Amino acid sequence: MELYVYDRTAGLVDVLEQTTSVRWRRRYFEPGEVEVHVPATRTNWELLAEGRILRRTDRDEAAIIEQIDISEDDLAVSGRMLSSLLERAILSTCYTLRLPPEQAMLALIPEGTRVVPELTAAQAAGVGSQDSIEMQATYKNLLTVEERLARASNLGFRVLFEPGVMTFQVYEGVDRTVQQNQRPFVLFSDEFGNLTAPRYTKTSKNYRNRAYVAGAGEGAEREVVLVDLSAGEEVRELYVDARDIQREEGTTDEEYQALLEQRGLEQLAACVKVESFEGDGEDVENFQYRVDWDLGDLVSVQYTRLGITMHERITEVEEVYENGIFTFTPTFGSPLPETLDLGDDTE
Repeated sequence: MELYVYDRTAGLVDVLEQTTSVRWRRRYFEPGEVEVHVPATRTNWELLAEGRILRRTDRDEAAIIEQIDISEDDLAVSGRMLSSLLERAILSTCYTLRLPPEQAMLALIPEGTRVVPELTAAQAAGVGSQDSIEMQATYKNLLTVEERLARASNLGFRVLFEPGVMTFQVYEGVDRTVQQNQRPFVLFSDEFGNLTAPRYTKTSKNYRNRAYVAGAGEGAEREVVLVDLSAGEEVRELYVDARDIQREEGTTDEEYQALLEQRGLEQLAACVKVESFEGDGEDVENFQYRVDWDLGDLVSVQYTRLGITMHERITEVEEVYENGIFTFTPTFGSPLPETLDLGDDTE
């Protein structure tokens, strides 16, 4: 594996050598993370400056250095994938969009261009549902809005890098479960030997399936929409303050309620039941990483010792390169959130 170091304005600076450890964590619904350790030399100190870009020719994502730590002989830099740069932008005007999810996500990117001049939006590739959603957002963090749209639509996003150009792209994983017959299936199993040290997590602590979305108005005049996804399950309710969604001139009752409903769906998408597998993956037979399956794909997973079978999306892949050994750990399903978020829209 080769790591190329770029300056955002000057282009390629050098190829990073003598890495002692590289952690490359890819994520589908949000920016991934990177951590690189090298010997603490003056050359490495000058090369790995904050704000420089780490790029690999064998991966779609690139990362920006955000932190530097030096301890005796070790120099460690860490950062996130370039999609994290969207966090620097706020939606500076009111966006009311009636577009398919992919097109809605692309339509917001000009706000990011204001603070990241190299950023541009890719052409729509027609991924995801082609049914229009109705959404409105004002003065929200751009990354937060993109993440909510991605989760609500089961779409991934990333920023591709070429010197001087960063391209925001929306993509969709491929269904490779045993339930479909259009393409070869991918099955991870402790019995197959391509999933070792499996770790299973299941919790409903953060789960909500019914949302009361409160829009414009005061008191009894306030517009409230109920978004109910309980479908016969035990009800768990969520309140969503959507006062920021305003009724624009000419907006019908149905259109305004659709805007509130979309906000409710986005918030409920962040409050799902967590059921996930993690495990150390191994390439065997036809199930090779980046050849037969990749981040975002839907695959089948079995923990035969406990009789558990899941058909889940690969939402994370953590790659570790250390002492000449490459290991990867895929996460299947909804990973446990690192912070509790009940979805209240209080921004």
